[in-house]
Amino acid sequence: MLDAIVMDMDGTLLDPNNKILPETKAALIACQKQGTKLVLASGRSYTRLLSYAKELEMDVYGGYLLEVDGIAYYDVKKDERHVLKQMYKEDIEPVFAYLMHKNCETMAVFNDGLFDYIPDHIMEKKKALRNAQEYPEDFPWTGGPWSWLADMRDGYPKITYIKDLSEIQYPVNKIQTIEDEEVTTQLALDIQNEFKDQYEVFRTCPRELEVLPKGYSKGATLVRMMDMFGWDKDKVFTFGDGENDVSMFGVVTHSFAMGQAMDYVKEKAAHVTKSNVEQGIVAALKDFNIL
Repeated sequence: MLDAIVMDMDGTLLDPNNKILPETKAALIACQKQGTKLVLASGRSYTRLLSYAKELEMDVYGGYLLEVDGIAYYDVKKDERHVLKQMYKEDIEPVFAYLMHKNCETMAVFNDGLFDYIPDHIMEKKKALRNAQEYPEDFPWTGGPWSWLADMRDGYPKITYIKDLSEIQYPVNKIQTIEDEEVTTQLALDIQNEFKDQYEVFRTCPRELEVLPKGYSKGATLVRMMDMFGWDKDKVFTFGDGENDVSMFGVVTHSFAMGQAMDYVKEKAAHVTKSNVEQGIVAALKDFNIL
């Protein structure tokens, strides 16, 4: 039996409609009944994770949220949050201003909301998409990992559209930017070259880039949790599909890249399982006779 199953959310546990597929849900609840702890490891904050944790009955069996790529963790059963690091003005302004200059949609994300800078040329794309899709007038302008428009009000109800850095209030958890895939790829390189080792920079999916405090990652916080709870690295399975998941792969024996993950992610994993829509988590658990 495993000590823990650690799962990314978007592109891993969730299908493209942000749902946990029924067989995956049943399998994970069955593992908990046998004593395995679940950990939801995500770029999202607890506000966008708790509903999934409760759907998986983690409040009953005792599970954890590894939030915002490792800046916090949350004990679901005890309803306790532990914040390890946040970002302030001196952390945010240099890289946020740089991304504004690059004409990218850029967000400073806090626990239950975000400050969103949208350049004029991207707003025109959003307006055209909103009209074509006949979205209601109150649909948010924020971009998401899969589209120029995404409704994240379930976890981020406080959304402020900004034109200037002075409008950002601190602290925040991370910076994220939304762009087309080829732009995001180049931006990751540009930020690393411009700011050297000042930040952790991850492409969480082809269209989304995240910038976090240096030294904080899913892998670093997972190590902290493994030490606290006495989990054996041979008995922890990690699953992911993005660059921000790779840090988890190096701290356990059995890591799994999802079937649709980028080649770089697959190369860093010990195993490759089926895609998220093919319920790759279940497939891996069956392959190792966990189920």
